[in-house]
Amino acid sequence: MPAMSSQSAASIDHPAAHGPAGPAASPTGPGGGVPVLGAMTILGRVVLLITVVVSVLAIAMEYLLHIEGTPVFLVSALAILGLAYVIGISTERLGALTGPQVGGILNATFGNIAELIIAFFALTAGELAIVKASITGSIIGNLLLVLGASLLFGGLRNGLQKFNSRIAGLDATLLVLAVIGLFIPAVFAASGPERTTDPGHLEESVVVSIVLFALYFVNLAYRFRHPAEVLGGQEPEGHAGPAWSARVALLVLGGTAALLAVLSEILVGAIDPFIESFNLTPFFVGVILIPTIGNLAEHLVAVQLAIKNRVDFAMAVAIGSSLQVALFVAPILVFLGLIVGQPMDLVFAPLEVAAVAVAAGIAALIALDGESNWLEGSLLLGVYAILAVSFFYLA
Repeated sequence: MPAMSSQSAASIDHPAAHGPAGPAASPTGPGGGVPVLGAMTILGRVVLLITVVVSVLAIAMEYLLHIEGTPVFLVSALAILGLAYVIGISTERLGALTGPQVGGILNATFGNIAELIIAFFALTAGELAIVKASITGSIIGNLLLVLGASLLFGGLRNGLQKFNSRIAGLDATLLVLAVIGLFIPAVFAASGPERTTDPGHLEESVVVSIVLFALYFVNLAYRFRHPAEVLGGQEPEGHAGPAWSARVALLVLGGTAALLAVLSEILVGAIDPFIESFNLTPFFVGVILIPTIGNLAEHLVAVQLAIKNRVDFAMAVAIGSSLQVALFVAPILVFLGLIVGQPMDLVFAPLEVAAVAVAAGIAALIALDGESNWLEGSLLLGVYAILAVSFFYLA
């Protein structure tokens, strides 16, 4: 979901686009009178029911059948993909009910909740390399893979696409500044006399996290007070989620988050056997797989928006989500590490620093001219593929 903007993220289920009085407004209907299902499209119901079935299967495999390793990882990952989608549409609906300003805060809070929960359980399991890599992977995934796919398919469908360069430039500038702050501890560690674990690195990372976290709320306050400067304070047409009541949306959101926590713990417990089975590296799993599992629904959102020639919103999804990772997710994980006894600093590998710097720089350049085309999208995807191969071989 767009983490730092007032719009709601899109999904494959948008019956509420007809408005409160439209055909989808009734909580009952083809869904058999069930409030959750009745307000959804047929495809949305299918996705939700499959998600529930796969989630139950993953839990049964872990706690009843005691199946371990790759099968559990794959099934729980599939369930988390569906749960991330359900969280997305729940937040969309709440945002539609509360208005664009409060909706923007909800999107910023829950935009990366699936990935944050997965990272938290990885943190408690001591998988610090995977947690750090997931931060890197979220940023470069949004800026290269998501934005690249959006510009590619949007350009192929609509030709040259234009967007508000002032608004996109603001997001891109904030992202570059946030990334600079996020990676200062890594630069400090690389320039020091030795690069071993140092309590000073942790202390610096905590201070940097406090500053980033403060900037996160400053950013939210600015967007709340100046909605006209954030995509004109508008919502992308037809993206309001299912026509649930506030109570139903809250119940769905809470239940899904709880189920997501259970499945994230199962997923993290199966990471090491999965890595061994496919001879992967923690960097590759953290940079490529974990962010994809947590954010696939959001990735599809941006592509859908670009295909519909709403490239402004597609860029807000990609850049805004990366901005939230830098200002919110990373600092939160540093704080949580101290609480659970797994202290994590912000000293990233040189390739991670270089990858994020390149991604943020490219996104800023694309945002400057107010135009995009499919060639830019294909080049972004090419850079992402190169980085993915590099992380695959990075020990």
